Amino acid sequence: MTPDRETLANPRLWLAFASMLLVSGLGNTFPIFFPALLAEFGGSRGATASTVSFLWIGGAVLGPLSGYLIARRNPRLVVICGLGAAAAGLSVGTLATSLPMFIGAVGIGGGIGVGFTGMVTQAVLLADVYVRRRGLAMGIAFSGSMAGYALAPLIQGAITVGGWRGALGCYVVALVALIAWGWRVYPTRLEAPEARAPAGGLTAPRSVGGIVASVPFWALAVVFAVPPLFGYLATTQHALYFTARGLSAAEASVLLAIGGLLSASGRALAGLAADRFGGPAAGFLSFSCSIVGMLCLFGMEAWPGRLFAYGYALFLFLPLGSRATIVSVLLSRIAPPAQYGTVFGLLSIGNSLGAAVGPWMSGWLYDVTASYVVIYLWATGLAVAGLLALSVFVVTARPPRP
Repeated sequence: MTPDRETLANPRLWLAFASMLLVSGLGNTFPIFFPALLAEFGGSRGATASTVSFLWIGGAVLGPLSGYLIARRNPRLVVICGLGAAAAGLSVGTLATSLPMFIGAVGIGGGIGVGFTGMVTQAVLLADVYVRRRGLAMGIAFSGSMAGYALAPLIQGAITVGGWRGALGCYVVALVALIAWGWRVYPTRLEAPEARAPAGGLTAPRSVGGIVASVPFWALAVVFAVPPLFGYLATTQHALYFTARGLSAAEASVLLAIGGLLSASGRALAGLAADRFGGPAAGFLSFSCSIVGMLCLFGMEAWPGRLFAYGYALFLFLPLGSRATIVSVLLSRIAPPAQYGTVFGLLSIGNSLGAAVGPWMSGWLYDVTASYVVIYLWATGLAVAGLLALSVFVVTARPPRP
């Protein structure tokens, strides 16, 4: 019997999850490192948060190149280089004696890692295997970065016991183990050089230039770019915000972990929903939930109770990151198989830049205004903009007739 190519037991899928967890997910565990870094190095919140910005700038610059190299060159070498760069950068980060040294080491090394092991890489690797279950597979893989939030209690405990340097060192050990696993699992060439189209997807030849010049492409670019921007605006100062509202550091880390579990499962659920009910329905629901989560933060300002804190964790984190999964499904409406990886790489530039600007903008807004409300107002406005962009995409990118 021929093995099912689309089995969820495929080691490529779970290696993608682990890579996203340890590299892209580092930006999501950063809120736990934030207080310790401020205490040791001082400096502004904006400068400290820029570490995460550099991670995502690396993703923006190298993501499209990674998509090209994975599809046409040696996938194993690309991913191993990314994991190695991340491990090296974090190793130097554990030895940092100043904030600029820490930002440079972790930001640049981790940024190369995000660029070569992030969403674009995993999208091309998995689209080569999955068609019927593409949404679910992408959701599981991409949920790895969201599961980074779930590591919050472990990271908090490691910081308590061994300091932030010891906690960062644990990442290095895990990345070295992942390099060995990746060497065994990843091929030196993809079986098919281009992604296969999902059933009912666009199959007519179309140039990349023609796709990029279209209204649906730019609408989808907004849909992909604003979620990490408003997500990081709302969550970068999580530990600082909730301890200021009466929660202990341990409670704040547990709340972040709960959010991480919700967001990790939310990405997989979004993929399943997109496969069964369509990308637009899953997208509208995800943006609506995000807006409700932001409203819970405003409620927390008026009445600092745990009810609003739990509402924030549920409604903001459950759809957090789900738009990447949804975009991977919606993309088949405008990009044929031969262009899937390239166009996804171009769209990822906006997503990575949004993730890069979000943490810095969160810190900068607080440095300037000393107000969390201003941060959350910006986040809410951006979520509404994403919802409107999705509406434009649905109207202008009609699905092909069967």
